[in-house]
Amino acid sequence: MFLDRIHAGNELAKKMADSIKEGTIILAIPRGGVIIGHQIATSFNLKLDVIVSKKLCPPGNSEFGVGAILHDGTIYLPDMYVDYFTENSLNDEISKKTIQVQNRLEKYRENSNYDFEEKNIILVDDGIATGSTVFAVAEWLKTKKIATCSIASPIIPSNLFKELQQKFSKVYAIDFPDSFVSVSEFYENFDQVEDKIVLDILANY
Repeated sequence: MFLDRIHAGNELAKKMADSIKEGTIILAIPRGGVIIGHQIATSFNLKLDVIVSKKLCPPGNSEFGVGAILHDGTIYLPDMYVDYFTENSLNDEISKKTIQVQNRLEKYRENSNYDFEEKNIILVDDGIATGSTVFAVAEWLKTKKIATCSIASPIIPSNLFKELQQKFSKVYAIDFPDSFVSVSEFYENFDQVEDKIVLDILANY
C-alpha cells in the first residue's frame, strides 16, 4: 500500500529509471495523475503536460465508467456499452462530459494545441480501474504522429495488463492485483486533489 500519491509516484519512478529516454514527455491525467506525473518528471528532468479524459457514466451511476471522452470528441466505448446506455442517454452523457472536459482543459492548459510529433510519451494516472480513460487517450494519441507511447500507473489490475500491452509500447506499474475493487484501496491517503494543487504543479513547467 502507498502512503499517498507522492509516495506512489516516487516508487513508480524507480521502476522506470532504466528505460527513460531524454526528451520524453510525461502526459498526466488530472487530477491525481498530475501528482504522480510530477514526481516522475522531477526525477528525470522531463516536461510534464496534461490531457483530460472523463468517464462516460450510465444514468444513475456517476462512479462507474463505460467508456470515456476527450476534449475534441475522441471517444472510447467498449462493446458492452449497449447494456448500460440507450441512444438518448449516451448522447446526453457525451454532450455533458464534452463540456466538462473542455472546461477543465481550458483551466489547466488554456488551449488544446499539442505538438507531440516524433515525441516519446508516457501517459500517467494514479490508478487504472476499467481502463476507459487511458484507452480514450490512446486513440487520441494515434492522431498525433508520436514516436512511442508508454503508460505508467502505480496500480493496474492484472486483467487489463494484456490489453494495455497491445495499446502501449511499455506498461509500468508497481502492482498488478488479481483482486481489485477500487484504486483507493491501495492508498492510505487518497484524498481528492484540488484544482489549485494541479495548477501549482503545472506552473513549474
